[in-house]
Amino acid sequence: MQKLTLIFSDTEFGEGNATDDFVEDELLIETISKNFHYGKEYPIDFIFNGDTFDFLKAPYKGKYPRHITEKISLWKIEEIRKAHPLFFTTLTECLKTNKQSRIIFIHGNHDFDLEFEGLQKRLKEIITKDKEEQKRILFPGFEFTDGQIHIEHGSQLDEFFKVEPDKLVYNSPNQIVGEPFLLSPWGYNAIYEHYIAIKEKFPLIERLNPRARTIELLPFKLKRKILGGTLWYLLKVFFWTQWKHKEDPLYHFTLPEFKKYMYNFFKGEYEIKVDRHAKRKLKRNNFKAICFGHTHRPRLWKIKGKWMLNTGNWRDEYQLNEKEKMYYPKVKSYAYILHDEKEIQKIELKKIKSKQKAISIKEIKDYARKIPLVPN
Repeated sequence: MQKLTLIFSDTEFGEGNATDDFVEDELLIETISKNFHYGKEYPIDFIFNGDTFDFLKAPYKGKYPRHITEKISLWKIEEIRKAHPLFFTTLTECLKTNKQSRIIFIHGNHDFDLEFEGLQKRLKEIITKDKEEQKRILFPGFEFTDGQIHIEHGSQLDEFFKVEPDKLVYNSPNQIVGEPFLLSPWGYNAIYEHYIAIKEKFPLIERLNPRARTIELLPFKLKRKILGGTLWYLLKVFFWTQWKHKEDPLYHFTLPEFKKYMYNFFKGEYEIKVDRHAKRKLKRNNFKAICFGHTHRPRLWKIKGKWMLNTGNWRDEYQLNEKEKMYYPKVKSYAYILHDEKEIQKIELKKIKSKQKAISIKEIKDYARKIPLVPN
């Protein structure tokens, strides 16, 4: 049976607060809706390939608790729903494009929370009350293979965010918080303790690319806080904090991890790299295409008769033009794949121009100078 698979990655829907990096609701809705007419010819799989929801940077009642329980995740999804109602309404319409059309949510490193069964149930209820339609909303975990196409977010190919799927929900034997919580990687928790305070004061900081060059352009005091503060945090956590909370697995910071983070810090390497691992996976398996996101770098290329496709991202991001001293909004993108079980008839990386305005280096510097530098 021929079908159309549409893949969107890294939308990062948040709660509408300062740390919410998704701003172009109408553009995404318009893009998804323009594909609805294909449902008259064949079923459509609407695949949201990880980091669909930004539970990671979404606060819980104004705070960022380290131990994420199902209760916390359920609270957050309601706030995300309030902030982006059009998206959830559009998901309802996706299921009506064809009686066999499906919505598929794949886990990413910003939405580990999708592992909770209660959250899956609630998402289905939000999207549709129809029990039969709910059966066409799938949560396959960290990866999904359909015929000749393999799809995964990419965080499992990333040494900093890879987790053991069957151990993601930690049933605390010593009742650390009294109920199961997400056993997220160390870097995930470091964001809560260190980075999120910077993010709340300077929301654009991680949306500006390239990151290393952006940090160079910042005023000295802010640059010192970001780099010096990060180094101090790494040392403090390794030599003190993890021993203070040695009974809690979320505080564990092993020597190999410490070395890995320190190496990247001193090397000034702030970009995520997973292409090599994706290429190896493609070679070792029988599927003809591997689709992933995570790095926010859209690209479609062919390797020995097989396809590699990075679907890019939809969150708000900018790319520096050194010559013009301007940060221009990055192009949005998604995958369009027409296929059946045995063959891929058409595979494209569709690009959509952002409607955001460019930002000058001067504006970034002026804003950065106004940020109050208080201790973490």
